[in-house]
Amino acid sequence: MEGQDGKGNNNSNQKADKRFALWYMGWSSLDRRTTLPMLPWLVAEIRRKSEKNESGPGQAREVQLYLSPTMIRCVPANSSNPSVFIFEHKAQFISRFIHNSHDLSYFAYLIRSQPDNPESEMACHVFKACDPNQVPEVISSIRQVSNAALKEESKPRQDSDESFYNSQKFEVLYCGKVTVNHKKAPSTLIDDCIDKFRHSSSTGSLLGVFPECILEDSDFGEQQEIRTRCNSLAGGLQKRPREAGKGSTRRRHASEPNNVQPSDADKNRTMLFQVGRFEVNLISPDTKSVVLEKNFKDISSCSQGVKQTDHFGFICRDVVESGPAQYVCYVFQCASESLVDEVMLTLKQAFTTAAALQSSKNQIKLCEACPMHDLHKLCERIEGLYPPRAKLAIQKYLSELSDNEQVNIFERVQKIKPASDHEENELVILHLRQLCETKQKSHVHIGEVPQQNASGSGMTSDNSSAGRNKLDALKNKARSSLTSSLENIFSRVCVCCPSMSSWSRVLYILVCICCFSDHMDGWELLPLSPRALNRDQNPQVSPLSSEQRFGGEKGRRSPADYRALWKKAIHQQILLIRMEKENQRLEASRDELHIRKMKLDYQEVCQCSKEVQALWDRKLSSPCRTKVQWEKEEIHSAVCQGVPKSRRGEVWLLLSQQYRLRHRLPQRQQPPETSYQDLLKQLTTQQHAILVDLGRTFPTHQYFSTQLGAGQLSLYNLLKAYSLLDTEVGYCQGISFVAGLLLLHMSEEQAFDTLKFLMYDLGIRRQYRPDMISLQIQMYQLSRLLHDYHRNLYTHLEEHEICPSLYAAPWFLTLFASQFQLGFVARIFDLLFVQGTEVIFKVALCLLSSHEGEILECDGFESIVDYLKSTIPTLTHSQMEEIITKATEMDISKQLHAYEVEYHVLQDELSDAPPPSEDSDRLDKLEKANVQLKKQNMDLLEKLQHQMSILECFLKDHVTLKTGEMMLKIQLLHHRNK
Repeated sequence: MEGQDGKGNNNSNQKADKRFALWYMGWSSLDRRTTLPMLPWLVAEIRRKSEKNESGPGQAREVQLYLSPTMIRCVPANSSNPSVFIFEHKAQFISRFIHNSHDLSYFAYLIRSQPDNPESEMACHVFKACDPNQVPEVISSIRQVSNAALKEESKPRQDSDESFYNSQKFEVLYCGKVTVNHKKAPSTLIDDCIDKFRHSSSTGSLLGVFPECILEDSDFGEQQEIRTRCNSLAGGLQKRPREAGKGSTRRRHASEPNNVQPSDADKNRTMLFQVGRFEVNLISPDTKSVVLEKNFKDISSCSQGVKQTDHFGFICRDVVESGPAQYVCYVFQCASESLVDEVMLTLKQAFTTAAALQSSKNQIKLCEACPMHDLHKLCERIEGLYPPRAKLAIQKYLSELSDNEQVNIFERVQKIKPASDHEENELVILHLRQLCETKQKSHVHIGEVPQQNASGSGMTSDNSSAGRNKLDALKNKARSSLTSSLENIFSRVCVCCPSMSSWSRVLYILVCICCFSDHMDGWELLPLSPRALNRDQNPQVSPLSSEQRFGGEKGRRSPADYRALWKKAIHQQILLIRMEKENQRLEASRDELHIRKMKLDYQEVCQCSKEVQALWDRKLSSPCRTKVQWEKEEIHSAVCQGVPKSRRGEVWLLLSQQYRLRHRLPQRQQPPETSYQDLLKQLTTQQHAILVDLGRTFPTHQYFSTQLGAGQLSLYNLLKAYSLLDTEVGYCQGISFVAGLLLLHMSEEQAFDTLKFLMYDLGIRRQYRPDMISLQIQMYQLSRLLHDYHRNLYTHLEEHEICPSLYAAPWFLTLFASQFQLGFVARIFDLLFVQGTEVIFKVALCLLSSHEGEILECDGFESIVDYLKSTIPTLTHSQMEEIITKATEMDISKQLHAYEVEYHVLQDELSDAPPPSEDSDRLDKLEKANVQLKKQNMDLLEKLQHQMSILECFLKDHVTLKTGEMMLKIQLLHHRNK
């Protein structure tokens, strides 16, 4: 390990070992049923134990993490002998990294406790870096070592571990649903459904029916939460009573569709179809929630259309409140037939995997009633939620436990006295995980019979565990029965009082409940109205006596008393409803502020003063800002002084409007005039590429880190809409980072309009075209800038055959967003809206020039490329400010234009040259001649630039002489006048 520098580079060996100075926080073993949503909570548990100096498998200590080509070794920091280590293991056995914790300086990786034993438990090792920007470099280095070790071993990685199952996602168009009478589907079912939908739409008899309605605007029922993470339990379904279809009495097959409900054409019917471990979910990117969830056990068959091959559907049981369960077929459309084939294959594999998990032949038994699966659903539900909202979801989960379990967890959490809701949530999840692991050991899976041992003690324990499971099942059944009973009360009121409006029904029920709880016994209700009471009615069925109602007061209640009672109850309920609405508004406002704070969670570069903030406030409040052109120098000066982070999105919109006032695109270059909402209603053929890149875009940012959370769904909408708008470009890697940065500062529609401005008005879309010609021109321009401004650096890179495309292509394609800090990238965007794409070249040139000395010290291809890709992005705050200041002062527009013309001239010369001969000697001569011509061209360009500089000096001298001559003439005239 000798001969290494502080950055881990080994100059003495060809394959350099690396080392990183880190804090080792500890490790913990994992239950084999642990899933991805549980891992951040496990990392938080290990981190909290180390910070609190609690006892555990490992204590926090400073370490050096050595990465060799085959091994990873953790050595104490105060030890100079690498052979004395805390632990070591082979790099190829690392299976997964975790870097989405509450603190970005923490990361972890998973490895089997016994790598040679596939049945052994996983171990989670947690580390902390002194600088959060160092974490991606460490993870990338470990991945490189692991991949290299796997290649040498020629053994495939076992990534198909069921405990970390990743769901598959597809974009579909929801067509509607039909009621069928049989669970098996005929081959023509999907085609028949499509015909029914088209017939219903043409007649207009069933338009406006959208079965899966989310409770957003309903006056009763649980209000839909504003979430940053959508989950299968988040979306509520509004169930409507179905009427029997009036179809023909003779049908070809028992499962022919009869009750047809096509989806509403006015709504956005594009959904994400997610195939999970035990269920399929239909996720709405618009509402950021799950609108349909069906378990595999309820799905009886899946089928694809025969004529309509781009359609598919599945039949499942639909539980109704009264009567036997009926079967419903949900129908969807995909962008292509091949995508439907992929969906059907995925469903088949998912069904097989789910059956294997519940099979006794499989070592990891899992069913829907497993305690560990319930914990998985809870962690998935609260992932990314605002801590108070997550706390409510956890409390709801705790309410389903037994009283002893609730008291035990409450006492253990309160002993530690958590200082915040987030810390309390971590503690509760810790104890819940321990409880679920304990209950999992004695859990009896669905469809299994508990094994009875020969000994009496074994039988007693099995019977007691079975009794507890049965008791828990009865409790859950009782709770669901109570919930359904309350729903029946609502439905009966709706059926019995069809003339009452929705708010009247709610008010009536609330009044009844209020009066029932305050003045009545448990088995009697007030009459329908005060006037319905007959004084001569049978006292056995009359309400309670006035003596009971008024504390012993004699005499019956008068109509005035009833009116006063009803009036008071109505006022109380109106006040309660208003308070609930105000509470919901405040919660929504609080969540909105939390999301906004989460989006803008980055360190600002070049912070603006209060005077500059006041200046932007005046500009943004100007009434004519979208119609009157401002002076370009005034806008440029304001941007150079700084842009407030809280209003950066508004400033970008203002700058784009000012640019469009000065520069009007020709009609043929303008984007199609299709609204954002219309684009969202269409299917895209590039859904796979977009869905894959969602998790790769700003993976460490909290807004985008949650899988299919609000951030990822908004990003999907934006990328999908642009891919449909710009068919020539479609979707290209790199656009996601540009769109993601816009989403952090503005709404979806504003971000879409701003993305169009960047692509069309500023011309950035040229570099994303399939031919990539514009990107090649940009790389040539950057190379020529290095040649003219930094000759030594240019020569050094040319000697090692390092062209700009090796390191600068990601800078241009993502506008520096993929590798640099958000505050730095946001500042580049500020200048981009004012100066155009020239800013990208200026920042790239300043980055290279500021590290010129360090790059010249690197003496190998790999070391130079590694420095350009890994070290340069880790800028300090002062370096970022210095680079932005230099970039604003540079002016290279003339050079860029000249280099572009030069590139096209060279390309034309190459295209006009005769085709290469088969004679190798002639080919060598032509290549040598080409090299000489390029050298002569470069020399002539240098001479031309030299002569141009001399000419500019002569012109300046000429102007100076002319000015002196004029001054002499003025003095002479003045002297003559005297």
